[in-house]
Amino acid sequence: MANASSYYSSNSTATSGINFLPSLGLEFSGSGIATPSPKFYELNRVSAGLQKYYLIVLAVIGVPGNALTVATILSMHTLSPATFFVVLLAVFDGCALIVKLLGNQLGQHELMGHPFFCKIMDPLSIFFSTTANWILVLICLERFISVCYPLKKAYLFTKRRSYICAAVLIGFLFTLIMTILVVTRTYEERQCKVEKSSLWFHINVWLNLNLALYIFLPFVLIALLTTFIIRGLRKSRKHRMSLVGKEDGNSQEMRVLKDCSQDGARVPRKSRSLSTPVTPTSIHNQRLLEDTARVERMITLMLIAAGMIFLLLSLPMALFYLIDPFNRLNVDKMTVSAARWTLFQMVAFLLLDSSHAINFFLYFLTAKRFRVQLLRIILGRAACWGRRLAGREQEAASNGNRPRKARGSKGGGSHSTTSTCLNSSGSRGSTVYLPSGWD
Repeated sequence: MANASSYYSSNSTATSGINFLPSLGLEFSGSGIATPSPKFYELNRVSAGLQKYYLIVLAVIGVPGNALTVATILSMHTLSPATFFVVLLAVFDGCALIVKLLGNQLGQHELMGHPFFCKIMDPLSIFFSTTANWILVLICLERFISVCYPLKKAYLFTKRRSYICAAVLIGFLFTLIMTILVVTRTYEERQCKVEKSSLWFHINVWLNLNLALYIFLPFVLIALLTTFIIRGLRKSRKHRMSLVGKEDGNSQEMRVLKDCSQDGARVPRKSRSLSTPVTPTSIHNQRLLEDTARVERMITLMLIAAGMIFLLLSLPMALFYLIDPFNRLNVDKMTVSAARWTLFQMVAFLLLDSSHAINFFLYFLTAKRFRVQLLRIILGRAACWGRRLAGREQEAASNGNRPRKARGSKGGGSHSTTSTCLNSSGSRGSTVYLPSGWD
């Protein structure tokens, strides 16, 4: 997690803005304080254990999950603005976990004052984490326009504009974060410190800006956009139900008219030549429209789930930073309440950092198409490897039972197994992967 320990050390000239290892309340002056109770040390041990191991667990889970998300989405060959942002989010989530874990391990080995950590690792941690949250904001904005203003989506969110928005966002955050942290920090006496000339800016501007960019602004925007998306989905559902009701009423009226016409004069049948012809092209276009609608519903469901989970996981950290300024009088005391507050801080870090690791599982649970495509990749690769092994064994057995052919006179039969292996999108015909229908 980024952004917390710098908040605690902001009143010192040795402030580093370090974001990997938040203060555990283990170094106190203890002036006027009696020997802490065993409960205090027990709570601090729990906090220290969480600090030491939780990023390892999240990286082991999240990095492969984000890699599978990228592979699955790209294998669909339907890269839209929404899927592009999903891939970008997975990339930055994975990078954030990797950089955080490296920084955590540097801190465990007391290398947090190293120039590499001071000038590169810590700023990159803030950059990747902040950018991932803002990409989720862009995803919610794209879904909001798709649901509430579907006729304007094709104009507002083209692929080219999506690429430009992502490039501008990444470039702006990278320039802002890296410039501020590289300029305001210095490496002195084997410690990462803030320049004395920049101390006021660091305490009064950067720390607040950092919190706003990383937590508060994304939290508020995602909450608003998710609320509008859910409201728009409800309105569209009511509108669709009303249209279905009108169609049912019209069909019933047509049946009544048909019964009346059978009792009276015979109504001449409409010439078949006047009706709209049904061609293979129209059927294909209809299927494309239906498939596009299913993809849109899948993406909307996936990203609503991702937005809601982000709000739930970031809420404890937002509450922590809202309450913490009023709790500063007790934070430096070796009391049980201070240890509990530190433990709450660590749990908040764990929850917020886990938002970089669980999106893959949300997609897998909420989107059937994502599950099917992932199974295609896994089963296709497994079948490909199995066929290659079987082909090599068959080739070895056949070579042992017949005379060796002259060099260059091989037939193509021994290589036929590899040519039929599935690619990630399942484009070659095979009986290994699941049926092509998504529903």
